[in-house]
Amino acid sequence: MCTRALTFVAVGALAALPGLAQTGADEDLSAKATDPTASLMSFGLNNWYVGKLHDADGEINQVVLRAVLPFTAFGTNNIFRITQPVVTASPGKHGTADTTVFNMTVFGEPWGRWGVGIAGSLPTGTTGLSSEKWSFGPAIGFVNNSQKTQSYGLFLQSYFSMAGKSGAVDVGVINIQPIFSHQLGGGRSVSLGSSQLVYDTEKSRWQSLQMGMNYGQVVSAWGHKWRPSIEADYDFRNLRGNPVWTIRLGVNLLVPR
Repeated sequence: MCTRALTFVAVGALAALPGLAQTGADEDLSAKATDPTASLMSFGLNNWYVGKLHDADGEINQVVLRAVLPFTAFGTNNIFRITQPVVTASPGKHGTADTTVFNMTVFGEPWGRWGVGIAGSLPTGTTGLSSEKWSFGPAIGFVNNSQKTQSYGLFLQSYFSMAGKSGAVDVGVINIQPIFSHQLGGGRSVSLGSSQLVYDTEKSRWQSLQMGMNYGQVVSAWGHKWRPSIEADYDFRNLRGNPVWTIRLGVNLLVPR
């Protein structure tokens, strides 16, 4: 009940954020914030709340920290991202989950950008929340942003067990993220956000078919650029324990070059 109340309070606070001061046109910054191939440094604090599970009782809440760090190496642009979830409420364990990372080398094209790299999952989580496996795999994606107000593309990450506890279940995951965003003007945008289609190669089945919509707005406050956002996702894969609805609240500190 406490987690649900905090979520509603956060939604109300988010609704008030558009009143913060804005300076200039933030459309370009808004477009980059919804593009995983864009070289935009950001630091995010997110809360992901699941109030209902498929064929199971309980709720799940995660606080998710994420940093995106673009850099140049050997004359090419790279994007390094690290994500750390912390489970604060669940029917089972509480604590840190596994850390995920990826690094992508990005190439510009007249129509947009594409990139290739590697994704990884590190077994840093609390016992019961960790896969206990070091998992890595290729990552590839592209975004077509040839239209001023819209962009679309696809982003794929994969994770396959390379090392870890011998008794732990092997990991084989392909995560497909469809990308679409529409710029509404004034730094506002709607996008598919964290929508993802997850295939489990070990069990030869779709593990998750989660689709949603994200609304965010770039604002200026305290001398920095921020993008608060709210997102609702629904998982169409009715597997026991999968989330039904997920509400994601977040704020990203944007650090343009």
